[in-house]
Amino acid sequence: MTSTAAETETVAAAKPRQVYQLFIKATPERVWEGITSEEFTSRYFHQTRVVSDLKPGSPFRYYSNDRSQVLVECAVIESDPPRRLVTSWHMLYDPALEADPPSRVTWELEAVAEGLTELTVIHDGFDHETATYAQTAGGWTWILCNLKTLLETGDTLPTAG
Repeated sequence: MTSTAAETETVAAAKPRQVYQLFIKATPERVWEGITSEEFTSRYFHQTRVVSDLKPGSPFRYYSNDRSQVLVECAVIESDPPRRLVTSWHMLYDPALEADPPSRVTWELEAVAEGLTELTVIHDGFDHETATYAQTAGGWTWILCNLKTLLETGDTLPTAG
C-alpha cells in the first residue's frame, strides 16, 4: 500500500512534540550565551555544564556539575549564533531514558525589540510518547523560566523544598 503526500503529512504532524515560547528581557547574544555557556547552564539547568565548540557534527554535552558524568549526550546539527541552535538529545542519567532513541531540540532566538528576545524551544523527533518525552515535558518549563529569571535578574528561581 502506498500513501499520498497528504497522508504522510498527517502522520508526521501526529508525532509528539513540545513547543515553548517566551520573551526574555535580554539581547539575543546574551540569551545565546545563556544557552551555550557552561557558567550559565550550571546555574539554571539543574546544575549541568554544557560543553561544545558549537560546530555542526560536534558533541554538545551536558555534564554533571563536577564534570564527572555526561547526563545528556547531544550533537550539534545546526549552529547559527545568535539565532538558531539545533542539537540531537539523548538523556543518559536513567536507564529508561538511555534506552530511548535520540530526539531533537531546536532553540530559535529572535530580537523583537531593543533588548528583548523571543525564545522558542522545540523538542521533537519522537516517534511516540517515549520516556524522554514524558520526562522533558515537565522539565523544560522549569529550565526556561529559570533561564529567563537568571538573565533578567542575575539570580535563579528558588528551589522547592
